[in-house]
Amino acid sequence: MTPESDDSAPGPVSGDEVPRTSPLEVLAQIGDLDVRLDQIIHHVRNLPEREIRAAIEAELGVLASEAKVLDAQIADLERQQRKHEDEVARIEAKRAHNSERLYGSHLTSPKEAEALTAEADALGRHQTDIEDQILELMEELEPLTDARADLAQRQSSAAGRMATVDAAIGAAESEAGGERDEVLDERAALVASADPALVSIYEDRLAAARGTPVLGRLIGLTCSACHLEIPSVDYERITNLDPDELAECPHCGALLVR
Repeated sequence: MTPESDDSAPGPVSGDEVPRTSPLEVLAQIGDLDVRLDQIIHHVRNLPEREIRAAIEAELGVLASEAKVLDAQIADLERQQRKHEDEVARIEAKRAHNSERLYGSHLTSPKEAEALTAEADALGRHQTDIEDQILELMEELEPLTDARADLAQRQSSAAGRMATVDAAIGAAESEAGGERDEVLDERAALVASADPALVSIYEDRLAAARGTPVLGRLIGLTCSACHLEIPSVDYERITNLDPDELAECPHCGALLVR
């Protein structure tokens, strides 16, 4: 006689069955992703290129100040030079006019001719004096314009280095942005599968924590959030809790995943 089958007996466990992930473990995985997000932000904010950029920016500021001083000096000398050149042009026009009168057929008075000749001599001497001043101004201008050209080259070099650094920063930010989006997508999927009440508790603590850890794993006797060893009495109490029941580190107050 064949024995009756017992429907209440447990059936065989399939080898493909996925073990249940505890709600606290899901929360820990969300916490791990939040740590990764903070690391990405910290990395982007503290790129070594940013220090280089700040140094170049300071260098450009110094060069701009030097350029402002040089430009003002050059502009003043060029203004004086133009003023003298305009004066030379007026003198030459006056001398040409007097020469036309002196040698024109309409001049009849010897006295007037003598006066025109004397004025021409005086104008000539004055023109020579002004032209000497123009030469002196040009001599003053030459080293300043050379310095300004050298400064412009240094500014161009610094601007080129700035463009290179900005490109590197942009590339790093773009790469980090892509990684951040991937982490956020993964986090959103975990949040959707997590216990909403636990996520709410975790995120409320996270908002109030201002950067301090709010979730840690119990590794041996140690809390991974504060890296302190939990007293044996607290450890025994925590490990005897239901696996899904919340527990806190007695030192830092972080939620403990065990």
